[in-house]
Parts: sequence; structure tokens; C-alpha cells
Amino acid sequence: MLLATIFIAFAAQAQEKIGIGIKVGQNFTSVNSVAVDRHAASFHGGVAFQIGLTEKISLVPELLLSQTKLSTNPSIVNLLGSTYNPETYHLNYLLVPLLVQVKPFSNLLLQAGPQYGILIDQKKDGIENAQLAFQQGEFSFVGGAKVNLGGFFVYGRYVVGLQNINELQDQAKWRTTQWQLGIGMSLFGF
Repeated sequence: MLLATIFIAFAAQAQEKIGIGIKVGQNFTSVNSVAVDRHAASFHGGVAFQIGLTEKISLVPELLLSQTKLSTNPSIVNLLGSTYNPETYHLNYLLVPLLVQVKPFSNLLLQAGPQYGILIDQKKDGIENAQLAFQQGEFSFVGGAKVNLGGFFVYGRYVVGLQNINELQDQAKWRTTQWQLGIGMSLFGF
């Protein structure tokens, strides 16, 4: 009986520390060692959970669908004197970041942590399958800030790829960097 009472009290307190929100935003992606336009724009969206550990520290696991758009830059190749048709690659990822969130001020939250991206689809020029060019997953590190605005929030973060996403047999190492900017809405408890 005592154990059941303790469990019920803990569960009631935990509900006050759990929150769910939805978010949508813009990605600006670069890949080093590849002749692509820098900071090509794409999108992301999904759901964020918040699990309060203390009054100032929370865990924030998220589940996001994100597109990385890479457009080859014909001006680089044209300088070399060859004819070249630009190509666009669309890489669709299921992102799973696990962030630690610190609340230094009442409305400002700082976030950092690892992220794993599962490549769920890749297309070249919107129609062709480019399955051989990119790794099926990518580990990254995420750091950024979020500002609470009542039931809404805005955020910005920087994502650094920690591994080579090149699946081709050439020796070039492709690593991504990405800015994410977005808005979100707290469904409850944020």
C-alpha cells in the first residue's frame, strides 16, 4: 500500500514535468568537399517532448522529418570549361535528437545533445533514386536556443555532422553542417 501511494505521488508530480509540442522550420544545409550551393534551404517538422528533471534542466527528445536539399553549383564546373547540368538531391531523414535543455532565464532555454538521422529516401532531381551516393544514417551534434512566447516558441540551432555521409568509393569525406530556424506550439506542459 505504501509503495502504491509513493508511485501515485511520483506519477502525479511527473505529469507536471512532461510536455509535448509541435514544431516546423527551415533548414540551411552545407556539405563540405562537394560542389553544392552553400546553405541550400529545405524544411523540417515534427514533435518535441520535454521531461523535466529539475526546475532548470530537462531532457528533450524529438522526432522530426527533415529534408536536406543539395543543389550542385554549375558555376564551379563552368570555370573549369566543361559543360555541366546542375543536379538537385533531396535527402529525407527521420531525425531523433536527444537534447539536454537548460533554463538560465524564465523564457530562454539552451539546448545541446546528440542526434541520429535515418535516411528514409533520397532522390536526384526529384525523380531518380540516388541510393548509392549517401550513407543510410548520420550522427550529429546539435546546439542552440529556444525562446518561449506563451504557448508558442521560436528556436535556432546549429547541427554539425560527425561522420562521413559519402557512400561512394572515392576518398572524399562529406560532412554536413546545418542551421535550423523555426517556430513551434506547446500542446501542454512546456
